[in-house]
This record gives sequence, C-alpha cells and structure tokens, in this order.
Amino acid sequence: MIYKLSNTASDTTLKTTFNIPLKYPYFYRKQILMNGLEEVTIPIITMEESKVMVPAIWGILPENYKDDWETFQEVFNSLNISIQSLGQLSWCNTALMERRCFIPITGYFTSYLINGELYPYYFHQESGGPFFLAGIYNKTQDGFLTAAILTTSTNQELKSLCNINKAIPIMLPNTVYDEWLNGDLADFEIHQLVKSTPDIKLTGHPISKEFFKNNISYTTMLSPVNYNDAPRKIILSGSTERIVP
Repeated sequence: MIYKLSNTASDTTLKTTFNIPLKYPYFYRKQILMNGLEEVTIPIITMEESKVMVPAIWGILPENYKDDWETFQEVFNSLNISIQSLGQLSWCNTALMERRCFIPITGYFTSYLINGELYPYYFHQESGGPFFLAGIYNKTQDGFLTAAILTTSTNQELKSLCNINKAIPIMLPNTVYDEWLNGDLADFEIHQLVKSTPDIKLTGHPISKEFFKNNISYTTMLSPVNYNDAPRKIILSGSTERIVP
C-alpha cells in the first residue's frame, strides 16, 4: 500500500513539464508529504478535462457516492488499487474503461523490511522533476472527484530485502498522454498500453525513520540517510527493482 506521496513541483514546473496548466492555480500548493490516511487533495488530469489539471480527493469513492470519505476508507482503503484486481470490484470496475487519469507527483514512499527492521525509502527521478502515475477516478453525488493510484506487482523478489507493499505504482511517460485518455480504447488495449510503455527509471534511497510519525513533515525529510543494513540506493525500472550496493 502506497499511502504517502510527495509533490514538490511548483505550478509553473508542472505546466512547463507537461504543457498542461492547473485549472485552479491559486488553490494548488506543493507538498513535501501528502498523507493519504488523512483526506488530502491531489492534482489529476481526467478524460473529461484533458487540457487542465483539476483537484481530486486521494482515495477513490464509488460513483455518485453520498457518504463521508472517512466512512468509506474505514471499510476499504482505496488509495491504491491493483489493476489486476479491478474486475473484482463491482463499485469501481467501470472506471478503468471510462474514467482514467494521470496523477503528477515528484516522488512516493515505500518501506522495506531488512534484518527485522523497517526502513522508509523515497523514490524519485534523478532530476527531481515530476512524472505521471496512472490512475482512475469517480465523481461523488455532490460533484467532487476522487482518485486512486493504479498499482502492479513487482516481478522480482529481492533476496536480501522484503518489499512490504509488494506493489508499485504504474508510471506512464508523457508520450502515451493522448492514448491513456482516449475514451475509445478497449479493455485489452488499455492493459497492452500499460505493458508496452517505455520504462521510467526511479531512484530510491533510505530516509529518516521520523517518516513513520504520520504528522511529521519537514524540509529535509527527503534527504538520504545512511544505515548499516539498508542499501543506499534501489533502482526501479518498470516493475523491476535492483539494488545498488
């Protein structure tokens, strides 16, 4: 489960990188840490409004949902949804066909179990710039958009580490922008698009264990921290992880 993201890109950087403006730039603010266990808003690009970034609540709710976000999250944590399991979820299985989105971020957090201890890692591009995650979204009865990150399983078991999450977010390059938001794609074409997209290489490094304190956010929290047992770098390319000693 990926429940914390980072988006340190300014509105100008987002617009320059993706050539897509924010629909409501005055409501946007960059955030070192976005904790999905609390109700937070993230920018997304939807199939309906593909030329602007619009705000959405992270944690998808059923289409035309009437109740509170927290109530649903207590029953089903919908921050991430495996693309392989979508067909089994009757309340959101149409979203992949009809309501796909891009979610721009500058990094995400995961944890590894190493020799009986948990270590937090931050994954990002070497440049520090923003990139797209694949997502789906629904609209509540009162008109709010809610979104989830699509994930897939890692295809390589690390011998000396245990990836607690067992899943990674699906990353999409800018080159498939029009295809991902194309409403005419068939189901098999969507899955083929995900499988055939060029890899986006991310670098992960260990960060301070203060990360595990949910309400902690500070300017240097993304900085690398050296631990005796934790690899200093993990390279993520596609759905394969590789340790750099």
